[in-house]
Amino acid sequence: MDLAVAASAAVVAAVLGIAAAYWQHLLYRDTEHRVRGQGVAYFARLGFVAIACGVTTGLAFRPDHYDLLPAALTAVFCFVLAVLSSADFERRLLPNRLMYPALLAAVLFSWAWPDRSAVDIAIGGAVAAGAAVGLFALGVLFGNARGSGLGFGDVKLLVLLGLLAGWPAVGPAVVIGILLGGIPALALILTGRRNVHFSYGPYLSAGGAIVLLFPGNFV
Repeated sequence: MDLAVAASAAVVAAVLGIAAAYWQHLLYRDTEHRVRGQGVAYFARLGFVAIACGVTTGLAFRPDHYDLLPAALTAVFCFVLAVLSSADFERRLLPNRLMYPALLAAVLFSWAWPDRSAVDIAIGGAVAAGAAVGLFALGVLFGNARGSGLGFGDVKLLVLLGLLAGWPAVGPAVVIGILLGGIPALALILTGRRNVHFSYGPYLSAGGAIVLLFPGNFV
């Protein structure tokens, strides 16, 4: 693969990202959520998904990276993470209609990665599940009256990251995601809005995408 292939794939992914963000309201099960967004926030989301999908796909298909199949898998899973992030930004929900197929696909294609085995994937998923349960419990124990920390959707997202990154790369993926999520959390604390909730999903997804795109740096 060369730069022309990477650039072409990036453009296609960006266009598909806009389409996915445009129709993402269909991922929600509740009628109240199945209304397409509008206004500045809506167009900002479209731009976010387009850029995220385009950049990650271009990086996935860059020269001297993976061969075609693992490169395509990297691009597709980064695409999924971008759409999940968009949904979390919009509704603070990580829709199961996308999450469960992604989890299944991560298991089914665990054999396709050249730098991690199916055993590594299984261990990564198990470690991520344990970390997710622990973080969820901490949020319940030490959260404010309205609850804080990870939700059930974030727990499933962490398991997905474990199944994608495998062991030991799942560790850096989770740590990077938590550190990125700490930035808005700290900003809210410093501005006296510690009870305001924000979405963890996009930051966890970013940690996973970084490890997926640069796997040699985290094993």
